[in-house]
Amino acid sequence: VSDSLAQSVIQHLRWIMQKDLLGQDVFLIGPPGPLRRSIAMQYLELTKKEVEYIALSRDTTETDLKQRREIRAGTAFYIDQAIRAATEGRTLILEGLEKAERNVLPVLNNLLENREMQLEDGRFLMSAERYDKLLQDHTKTELDAWKIVRVNENFRVIALGLPVPRYSGNPLDPPLRSRFQARDIYYLPFKDQLKLLYSVGANVPTEKVSQLLSFATTLCSQESSTLGLPDFPLDSLPAAVQILDSFPMMSIQHALQWLYPYTVLLGHEGKMAVQGVLKRFELEDSRRSVLPEKIVRVERTTENNVFQASVTIRIAEKEVTIKVPAGTRPLSQPCTSDHFIQTWSHKQLLAEMMQSHMVKDICLIGGKGCGKTVIAKNFADTLGYNIEPIMLYQ
Repeated sequence: VSDSLAQSVIQHLRWIMQKDLLGQDVFLIGPPGPLRRSIAMQYLELTKKEVEYIALSRDTTETDLKQRREIRAGTAFYIDQAIRAATEGRTLILEGLEKAERNVLPVLNNLLENREMQLEDGRFLMSAERYDKLLQDHTKTELDAWKIVRVNENFRVIALGLPVPRYSGNPLDPPLRSRFQARDIYYLPFKDQLKLLYSVGANVPTEKVSQLLSFATTLCSQESSTLGLPDFPLDSLPAAVQILDSFPMMSIQHALQWLYPYTVLLGHEGKMAVQGVLKRFELEDSRRSVLPEKIVRVERTTENNVFQASVTIRIAEKEVTIKVPAGTRPLSQPCTSDHFIQTWSHKQLLAEMMQSHMVKDICLIGGKGCGKTVIAKNFADTLGYNIEPIMLYQ
């Protein structure tokens, strides 16, 4: 195990290993974020196990969990991760347990408890122990003729979910809940988080990093949740520190607003509460600090067959060059489009989007008709991306 791993993560991995040795299935429960999935994947990488993955949603049906059949080019394909995991001895990761409708997950009940399941195509999954007992009295050909399939003894399930009712979703049925050994995966402890942030932001003053983390942990505390404040995305803090590392002259409060847009999300009382926390940790620097002004130029670079772009951004009368991912199409310089007349605020927004793109994905928030799509198209053209619009609806 790497020395850079936090002690709390090592303890989680040790616990999962103990349950695996006992042949038990695991349920990792905790606040939103990638930490639970990351720990599950780290464990599987550590033990060199194969994995099957199912992301559950409100639209997931019983058939999706068992065997969903699709026709491609006149040929029927079965999409059956759970069945493959059971027969091949892989680990099945079920993400978003709280999103599934109540009548869907009991399909897995028998597979979890007895390692048995009746399939749509007539086959019957049977636990390794019972199958081996049958094999003493019958031949494998007979069992194959009866369509009995052996479940591999190495098959395990790792489920990931949020605690309900604090977060929205469906609580687990008691019968299903009893099938799992559960563990609370909370955010990394303050000391481990601080060590991680120090390693990411060598150019950021250590006291500022400490204040930044103190602010974030305060907003994740029980007192903040009773005030109705949404959780701060602690897992995104390294991304903000990485931006501040490349742009040490930038406003820390402004970087925080990218992660936690409280001015848009909260009412007057909520805003005042957040500003009070900012003031307490001396992070109110938006008035005296500088923001990126515009993108000066964009140049193509390719490293190890990975498409990248060198983007030069003007900030505080200096030019800072950063590397960002890029698409396969030719790049275009900012302000070259005939269909898009850039204002000063557009130039600043595109420069900020480049900073975010260096480390994370981007979400543009705004009212109808304010130009989000146009900005996104211009951003994609600048970096040579193709656009794939997906309309979301409730």
